[in-house]
Amino acid sequence: MISLVLPTLGNRVEELKRLFNSLMLQEYKDFEVIVVSQDNYNLVEQLLKNVNFKYKHVKIERKGLSHARNVGMKYVEGDIVCFSDDDCWYPPNSLQRVYDIFSENEGDIICFQIYDPIQKIYYKNYSKREENPVSFRGLLNKSSIEIFVNLKKVKKEHIRFDENFGLGTKFPSGEENIFLTDLYKKRYIVRYIPEIIVFHKKKSEKEIKFSKQYFVGKGPMFKRIFNSFMAIILIIIFFIRKYPKLEEPVTSLLIAFREIIRYKKSIH
Repeated sequence: MISLVLPTLGNRVEELKRLFNSLMLQEYKDFEVIVVSQDNYNLVEQLLKNVNFKYKHVKIERKGLSHARNVGMKYVEGDIVCFSDDDCWYPPNSLQRVYDIFSENEGDIICFQIYDPIQKIYYKNYSKREENPVSFRGLLNKSSIEIFVNLKKVKKEHIRFDENFGLGTKFPSGEENIFLTDLYKKRYIVRYIPEIIVFHKKKSEKEIKFSKQYFVGKGPMFKRIFNSFMAIILIIIFFIRKYPKLEEPVTSLLIAFREIIRYKKSIH
């Protein structure tokens, strides 16, 4: 069975309807959805009354994407787990392909591709070649909704997101990169297969802006994965590359340096 852990604030009604509809159309039926509501519980419950798939609705008061995923993991019963977003959706053959690929290969963790079918563009610049294993550097370019984990190979207690990172926290990004690099350091193999598994709308270049909080959070994220020296080098590179898209760029860089110094790595 495949388990999808789905955190939601319950404030994206149309997106949730689209996601649920895509799941009801799946060719592969042996899956469950762990819906972790952080708000608007009754609205989410009403939407779930119309679905025909197996689900658990977990209601929590504390907000935070990583926290919600960790809570959701406690309810997972499947052999394969993935982390869905309430604004993504799936092609009808997605879960069947995931099941078939894991059945054939018995991999630890497999990453796939995200595609925007509305604009007919890929979510990022994906390689056309399979990667087995994905390099450590390559792990920094993965998104959470393209990650599938084999719980027959990966210990369930190792599936944990750092709750200092991700939406709803002081450092609102990078949680999936930390998640994958933590697993890499535990000697699990991350593989990449160039197949579209999930849909998600991609922002246009004009829409992409990096808030001060988002940029500042990259500093501690780099320190969490590497060390202080590498964090400073990488935040400078990130600053140069993203400068035109940054909010208050110079101020953001100075605050990022400060947060790198202040941030203390947690023990994992």
